[in-house]
Amino acid sequence: MLEPSRRIPYRTWPGALAVLLAIAAYVGGLTFWNNHTPGNRTLDAGQTVEVGHARFVPADGWQMDVSRSKAGKSLMLFKGGHKFLVKTGLWMGGPDGPLVRQQRIMERGQGLQIDGDVSDFVTGWGLQGKTFAYYGPTLAGRFWQVVDLKRHSLVQIDFYGAHDGLNEALAEARSMLDSMDLEAPQ
Repeated sequence: MLEPSRRIPYRTWPGALAVLLAIAAYVGGLTFWNNHTPGNRTLDAGQTVEVGHARFVPADGWQMDVSRSKAGKSLMLFKGGHKFLVKTGLWMGGPDGPLVRQQRIMERGQGLQIDGDVSDFVTGWGLQGKTFAYYGPTLAGRFWQVVDLKRHSLVQIDFYGAHDGLNEALAEARSMLDSMDLEAPQ
């Protein structure tokens, strides 16, 4: 009768230990990086920031949210419970298309209420567009939009936050909007 062949024993624990240590170092390194990399950046007083072709001067005390900003496309600033988001992009339609779409997203998608009618605005630099206010149970805000049909460009500014301290933060948001122009080099 034939005997089964004997398998030569070999050790698997050194290889398994090496794989386990590599995974632990990778995950631990990513966790360390995440915990020691700031998600916000303090902006210098009076420093002009650029988002695409838009540029403006942030109000004192506002910080940039690095994780929610995309270079050349959007910039998110925050101060306490209030946020100031500037988005730029190309637009090939009429001046009211993006505004109507934004209102629908807020009403239907986010459950917010539009406060009053859409109105026109003009800043000291001659920047003009349309604006409206909105509110919800936990937040309120104002949305501004500028469409430059000659350049096919769109700038949307969304300010929102908690009801507490909203008037002061809105005054600072308006000062940032007043400092904005669309002449940034691209």
